Formats: sequence, structure tokens, C-alpha cells
Amino acid sequence: MKKSFLFAAAALLCFVTAGLMTDAQLAAAASGDVKLNDDDCQKCHITFVQQVDEAGAKHKTEVTCLTCHDGTHPPGVEKGTLIPNCSTCHEGEPHFSLENCLGCHTNPHQPLNITFQGEVKAACNTCHSNVVDEVNAAPSAHAEVDCSYCHDKHGYKPDCLDCHEPHMKQQTFDDCVKCHQVHQPLTLAYGTDIPNSECGACHDDIKTTLESGASKHAGFDCVFCHASKHGVVPQCQECHGEPHNQQMLSKFEGCNQCHQSAHSLLK
Repeated sequence: MKKSFLFAAAALLCFVTAGLMTDAQLAAAASGDVKLNDDDCQKCHITFVQQVDEAGAKHKTEVTCLTCHDGTHPPGVEKGTLIPNCSTCHEGEPHFSLENCLGCHTNPHQPLNITFQGEVKAACNTCHSNVVDEVNAAPSAHAEVDCSYCHDKHGYKPDCLDCHEPHMKQQTFDDCVKCHQVHQPLTLAYGTDIPNSECGACHDDIKTTLESGASKHAGFDCVFCHASKHGVVPQCQECHGEPHNQQMLSKFEGCNQCHQSAHSLLK
């Protein structure tokens, strides 16, 4: 009874001082039968209400203050009893079984403003297992660091050039990912629209040799022969068949013994 009276008195003082209570609410407060609603929360907790309004995500659109903070407001009960566990609502998924939710979701009123602390690959794996598997399956320097090394904020995608020196002048992130897969950076794969200038950023001597030649090969893009995947070396016969008879071919180990090089073709 004493606690109920103290709660009623505190609520009465707060609301009367603010000049926000009706006669009916004053009467309810005096009797100790106070019922809060969501509009009441902002009278004392305007900062939290503003945070939810700015970036509350589903905490703004699918629940209200009293959906989570369900119960009796202090001083009638011990302080903190209105703060629920995340697992009250979030359950049934591997991610929700992780400990220390507030280690990343530092502000439950803005749950998707995630701040990473320490190594988080295990946590990332509960939602992004396909990406984690891809990184782990492709040995590279990227596989040796934690996800938070590049993604220091949830949803943030860094520019390759934040860490890596460019291959060519005025290179952009979009240029990088034409060839490099970000989670498998040493698995180079590209389309048919890559110009020779971009191949020449790493293979300038070969590009120069090719383009200065006198054969039809000089007019080809590098990707015409080296299609789809970096390091692919096609066989001449794939385009040219066998233009010489077997008796002649049997005398040589390969085409380049006579034709010098596919990049500088001798007729």
C-alpha cells in the first residue's frame, strides 16, 4: 500500500508540474490507480522517444513503448524492472541465441545502428553464413582478418582503395570489382567488356607487344582469348583448328616454335 501511494504521489507531482494531466487523471492518481499510455512516456523520456522516431526500425513501426516496457513504473517497483530482455521478443533464430546483444546493438531504441566491438565473424556467420563460407573457402589476406576489419559498421561497404594501391590512374571501386570478387579477391573473373587498358595496368608489356603486332591478333581485346577467368591460356586449335598436316605437326612441340607468340604472331 505504501509503495502504491509513493508511485501515485510521484506520478501526480510529475504530471501536475508539467501541467499535462486532466481532472480525471488527477483523480486517478490520487486514488493510486494510474494507467500509463504511450503518450505519457515522452513527458519524461523525450530523448528515448526521439531516438526511436529517428532510427527505431521495427521498434518504431511494429511495437510501442509499452509493448516492451510492460509492467509497473517505479517507484512502486525496483528500478530496471521495466527493461526487458531481448529474448522476450527475439527468439527462434541462431542470431538470437548469441550472448551480449548490447555488445553490438548498443542502443535498443535504435537497434540497427550497430557498433562492432572485437571479433564478430561468429556473430556475422549467424546471418551471413554464405559470405563467411565464401571468405573462408578462398585463402587470401581477406580470410585472415575479422569481418569488422573492413565492415567496421554494419552495412558499410568500404572502397577497395581504402587499403589497396590502385593498378592504374583514376581507378575506382567499380573498376576493382570488374575483375576482383571482394570476398574472393584472388579469384579473378570478368566480362567481355574489359578494355585492354585495364589488363595492361598489370600486364603492360604483353599489351604493348599485342597491340604493336602486324597480325589479326593485334586487333583483339585481351578478353577475346583470355575469356571469363584470369589466367586462362587457350589452345590455338580452339580457334584455328589444325591448319597443318600431322606430318608437319609431329616435328614440333607447339605452335609457338614457329609462330613465336600468340601476342606477337609470326606468319
